[in-house]
Amino acid sequence: MSDRRSVRLSGLWMVGLLVACVAAHGGERKPDVHYVPTSPEVVAEMLKMAGVGTHDVVYDLGCGDGRIVITAVEKFGARKGVGIDIDPQRIKESIENARRATVGERVTFLRQDLFDTDFSDATVVSLYLLPELNLRLRPALFRQLRPGDRIVSHDFDMDEWEPDKTVEVPGSNGDGGGTAYYWMLPGTAAGTWQWKLPGAEGEQAYRLRLRQRFQTVTGTLEIDGKEQPVSDAKLLGDRLTFDLVREAKEEKARMTFAGRIVGNALRGRVESKNWPPVGKRDWTAERDPVNLVGAWRWTVDETPATLRIQSRDGRRYAGLTVGQQRISVPQFYVWGSGVYFLVDRDGRKTYEGVVEGDRIVGTVGGDGEAGQAWTAEREAKAAGKGSGQTKREKA
Repeated sequence: MSDRRSVRLSGLWMVGLLVACVAAHGGERKPDVHYVPTSPEVVAEMLKMAGVGTHDVVYDLGCGDGRIVITAVEKFGARKGVGIDIDPQRIKESIENARRATVGERVTFLRQDLFDTDFSDATVVSLYLLPELNLRLRPALFRQLRPGDRIVSHDFDMDEWEPDKTVEVPGSNGDGGGTAYYWMLPGTAAGTWQWKLPGAEGEQAYRLRLRQRFQTVTGTLEIDGKEQPVSDAKLLGDRLTFDLVREAKEEKARMTFAGRIVGNALRGRVESKNWPPVGKRDWTAERDPVNLVGAWRWTVDETPATLRIQSRDGRRYAGLTVGQQRISVPQFYVWGSGVYFLVDRDGRKTYEGVVEGDRIVGTVGGDGEAGQAWTAEREAKAAGKGSGQTKREKA
């Protein structure tokens, strides 16, 4: 971390702590951080990284004087801009700035708590918050946005969710510049996908098994019972690409798959080089349906643990019990047939796995630790109970 960013983080941390203490003693809800304006250079870089254009709806959560959404509409042609801030003075200032820029009809400023805000119509979300606030907001970003939507942040990242792009923006006229981070919300690739394609000796069966951590995807591809790792797997929004490479006598044989994930279907094109039949053709894969809802059990240091996954309003939520202790799991994510969640108990642990029948198979590890094998078994009585579901729920 640079000295400039360290100083800025320390300053915002101190102000944020002071504001939190004042709010704790009563009175109306106060801002989580003191307003520090983002320089025009950083604003422009963030909007450029996000590729803001005429079809975009840009939200700035903690909008300050409104400069980001105003610039998005005025300079980048965004269809709509919405600024959210809990400070009435900032909202008043933003409205006046929009009036001066003559973009008042295409921007809206709302005095709201950003953690209670519905920003589900956004295609781009901008942030300039403290690291712990970014982390707290992260589950809402995944619940409300869609694969391919973009997120940009000034100076502060998203913890273990690595940015797709980072740019250091130099300052000018005495301004310190800053760091701009960019993410594209990933689609849901985890699970087992199956399809068939013609081969040199007739139709062949393919089975792709994928694991996912945010936009990072790993896995294996099995063809007629022969399995090997895929390479160069990339997940950009709902677009998935990966290669299968085999050594040949003169040149490597390669199959390059590219497709779009729509629900439990993956449709696209495959190109074969030195791999019969050579050429390009369409392909469609279907993901094996799984039932995530229910209770899943394992042991933690010989203590029974139960993860209960529920479905409400089309979204998944989870709670954890270890022994007699109930632990909230706000950082819980579902990617197709995969689950990923963080548990703060005697240090933070990261759980990741894929549902395979009545088991979740994956890894668990602490920060900086190599992941250890982890398996959870479905509680038998949970199947079809409570929700009234007797069939497997599609991921």
